[in-house]
Amino acid sequence: MICGRRLLKKLDSMLDDALAGTFSAVSYDEKLFSKIESKMSRFLEQSRLRREHTEQEQDRIRSLISDISHQTKTPLANITLYTGLLAEQDLSTDQLKLAGQIAKSAEKLDFLIQALVKTSRLENGILTISPTVGNVYDVVDAAVAEGLSLAAAKHIRLSCESGMMTDDARDDRFAGQPVYALLDKRWCTEALFNIIDNAVKYTPENGSVTVTVREYEMFVRIDVKDTGRGIAETDLPKVFGRFWRSAAAADSLGVGVGLYLAREIIIACGGYVKAASQERKGSVFSVFLPTAFRPSATSDQR
Repeated sequence: MICGRRLLKKLDSMLDDALAGTFSAVSYDEKLFSKIESKMSRFLEQSRLRREHTEQEQDRIRSLISDISHQTKTPLANITLYTGLLAEQDLSTDQLKLAGQIAKSAEKLDFLIQALVKTSRLENGILTISPTVGNVYDVVDAAVAEGLSLAAAKHIRLSCESGMMTDDARDDRFAGQPVYALLDKRWCTEALFNIIDNAVKYTPENGSVTVTVREYEMFVRIDVKDTGRGIAETDLPKVFGRFWRSAAAADSLGVGVGLYLAREIIIACGGYVKAASQERKGSVFSVFLPTAFRPSATSDQR
């Protein structure tokens, strides 16, 4: 019994050291312990080494992405500038098309780099998402306002449940009482805009994208419904994957990170995102945020 207690105490001490990050195999002499203690010691030492290796890899990735972002800013800015100057010259129709393709490629590359930086920082805990009690309509208003020009360029009707948001009515807001949830306004706005941008991107001209808000006991639900091409049933489980794009979307601009980032942001706020779709009948992306207690009336700025 005494040996058993001694063994448990030793194992308990080893686990405490491992949890505290101070475990070292040299602290334990195999001659003094049983085979179980020796195996536990080796296991914990291997775990510590794997953790250190993972942390070093994460540091290298962060450094690499930061360097890429820094080193590409000037070349990309120059490409954009020179392409704009080139387009102002007396060029043939074919040459103008080529200049336009260069500009689009530079824009896509810049977006990809920025998305990579955000993804890396989010996954490595550099970006801090701090959910607090906030008005969901403030997030929706801001995200919809960002999407208006994109929708207008394709003659797509971008509307809200309580009324139309048009390019001439950017200051329109949702009618009715505020709806509160746990959210980070800045990042949740980016997440919702990514979803709206995706809806606009894959909706044909003269289509529509509708944003609605519904309040439930446990969650506030934000739906983004479009009349786009829809998503195949086999592709639905993949839409939130990083860098995943459907073969049917090959002709559309995008790099496949917008929905991934949106999901990660909403998860960090304690919520979740789901998608429902039928091919040629459009899609509905639903954001669920935890319902929060309403602040006092004096704190409501709406």
